[in-house]
Amino acid sequence: MYVAGPTLRALCVEAAVAWGTLALVVGVWHPLLTVVGIVIIATRQHALFILYHDAVHGLIARPRRLNDLLINVFVGLPQLLPIHIYRSLHLVHHQHLGTERDPERLLLYAGQPWAYQPLPAGALARQLLGDLFLWNNVATGLRYARERLAPNPRLRLPAVVVYPEFFLLAAIFYGVGAALAWQAPDLALRVAIAWFLPLVTLTQAIQKVRSFAEHGAEGVSYSWAPGLFGRLVLWPYNIHYHREHHARADVPWFELPATFPDRDARPGSALGALLLARSSPG
Repeated sequence: MYVAGPTLRALCVEAAVAWGTLALVVGVWHPLLTVVGIVIIATRQHALFILYHDAVHGLIARPRRLNDLLINVFVGLPQLLPIHIYRSLHLVHHQHLGTERDPERLLLYAGQPWAYQPLPAGALARQLLGDLFLWNNVATGLRYARERLAPNPRLRLPAVVVYPEFFLLAAIFYGVGAALAWQAPDLALRVAIAWFLPLVTLTQAIQKVRSFAEHGAEGVSYSWAPGLFGRLVLWPYNIHYHREHHARADVPWFELPATFPDRDARPGSALGALLLARSSPG
């Protein structure tokens, strides 16, 4: 049996910050604290998803059953994305990076302004507002459902193992949530606003910007060299080593710097130029 100590410690820290902020917001329930708390929670939900990404590749624990159990407790269930669902999508993303069968092109960006190139201000604003205010997330979910139900789907997902304890964990987690909603609806509403509202809005927008920054057309991947703010919010836990991750998906996040000491990376300050197209002079 093996557990990646740095990842387990990081999961504990991030969960403590996220869930502790949730408890504070729900307990005090002041408008200003709620807004600040939602921003903090969204950034830490994103950081937890980055650690979850390592678990998708089976890098936080062995055997795989323990890996999946740990990450579903910390992230998969609280953040409504059990690991077996995302694993099948992400493995196809690695296999078909940048092609028409890449789930990111087929689901995540379909019908949206982003096309792996800088956007005019108006189009960029529409894109970010769609990500921030749930619409693009709903549209992605609908596309996924259509693909799964289609007789000849373009999205062909590999079979993945779902361990039986997942169903017990899910029954406990969602059963407690249902009981809370029944017995204390006011408290449940506060939790929904402080935890699930950022999860489906601001957290998704942060992830979308990062995902766009990591990839280009025709299977190109980019790596970044962000500053402190970028590492805290957009690129935590070495996810900015993204080209390197696609080259060596078996390397955990905490070993990437030593594995790729001489990498070529874009400065984090270049993100704005990647997102926003400059107007032509005159």
